[in-house]
Amino acid sequence: MSDPHQAGPPRAGEPLAGAATHIRPSGPPGSFEPPDTASSNARRPAAPPAGPQRRRRSVDTSTLASLALALPWALYSLLVVGFVGLAAAAATGVDAVAPLTVAGWLLSGVLVFYRRTEIVLTRIFLRARRPTPSERERLENAWRDVHAAAGTDGAKYQLFVQDTDALNAYASSGHVVTVTRKALDAMPHHHLAAVLAHELGHHLGGHAWGNLLAYWYSLPARLLNRAMRIVASLFVRIFAVIFTIAARLPLLTIVVARIITWTLLVFAGFVLVMLMITAVQSGRAWAPPALLVFLLTPVLLPWLARRSEYRADRIAAELGYGHALIEVFEDWLRQGMDDARTHAVLRARLLSTHPALAARIKKLDAYLRKNP
Repeated sequence: MSDPHQAGPPRAGEPLAGAATHIRPSGPPGSFEPPDTASSNARRPAAPPAGPQRRRRSVDTSTLASLALALPWALYSLLVVGFVGLAAAAATGVDAVAPLTVAGWLLSGVLVFYRRTEIVLTRIFLRARRPTPSERERLENAWRDVHAAAGTDGAKYQLFVQDTDALNAYASSGHVVTVTRKALDAMPHHHLAAVLAHELGHHLGGHAWGNLLAYWYSLPARLLNRAMRIVASLFVRIFAVIFTIAARLPLLTIVVARIITWTLLVFAGFVLVMLMITAVQSGRAWAPPALLVFLLTPVLLPWLARRSEYRADRIAAELGYGHALIEVFEDWLRQGMDDARTHAVLRARLLSTHPALAARIKKLDAYLRKNP
């Protein structure tokens, strides 16, 4: 459940967060991030799933839409890599360096789905390890139940454990599921299986590999943007110091900074509107909608991530774990893990990659009522 605009690699289930997705609303399109407090082991386990549903891996609409919206970032990255290749060619005097640099970067997207690469990425970015024998037994018991319900082969996936005190799980890369140590220790079997069913839902819907691919091909552009933000921040601090020393009035510095910021924003908006008008007058009617989609991408991508969370929830419910998921969400609500005030703020609600827990419970309950 990852957003290409985030600084770290996306993880589907990120953190019930894919390149890696969360159920917790604040988390990076898959991790499963329940509260730090253990769920009660005294709960009566839910009834086991009725039988295999023979689920197949596919690509749902939210994954396809996310990849389409990530295309401008990929083109931006291609431009960045192209300039790096040209600079390398100029420095070495070998013209072939530029096209080889671009070709190598384009082909590198295939490499990230190589099994060994997935393991390396999991160890580096999630700092995860292989489970111990006792952890493996408990994890594989729950994982086996989930795949028995789905009619899929659990041996195709790699299971990892992250040594943290948070309750969490991640669906990352194409075949990796990571669970935190505390999730293994604290969650009862049917809750752990529900969490894993949600993460499997991310894999079955293509959310994990789609997020990873979008992140990978946006990485050069995002690194350049980060560098530019650092430079811009440095200039802002320098000018703030100059204004403060010159005027001896900190409040004046704030006012001047806000005037400059809003002036630049208004000017940028004016330029964009004029460009749209010019494009329409010159017969390029496709340009304004394309530009509008590009500008709305920071809002559209979190919306698609929320849809992928709902989709993974529903897959878990279809496999027979809907009631267990509702129990987990209700535990989170009781422990204050879903701040209603955060979701009441429009900006936070628009940019959140995870829906509110109450909304997820409502959707799951509605589905279970229609499909008892």
